[in-house]
Amino acid sequence: MKREFESPFKNPASETSSIEFVGTALEFRGKGASSQVIKHIIENTQYKEYLIEEVADTNMPALKLYKKLDFKEYKRKSLPQNRAKKAGINNIISLKYVK
Repeated sequence: MKREFESPFKNPASETSSIEFVGTALEFRGKGASSQVIKHIIENTQYKEYLIEEVADTNMPALKLYKKLDFKEYKRKSLPQNRAKKAGINNIISLKYVK
């Protein structure tokens, strides 16, 4: 599945930031740690737009978190059937938050 998540972030606008590879240690899951980190980034940086690229459509905890923080889906990339079956995901979702 690694190959599905290796696209480089190309030519972002100067007012755009990319938040990548958000992960939470087991002992902090469900306690708001990721929410607080992402909120801190948004509230304390000058960017107008924040992108989270390449979230698996099966990663429901991540998608729920980003929706709660008001990120909106702006792109969906389908995987070829043979890779989707092997990886256990059908689509790669990209999300955006605009201040």
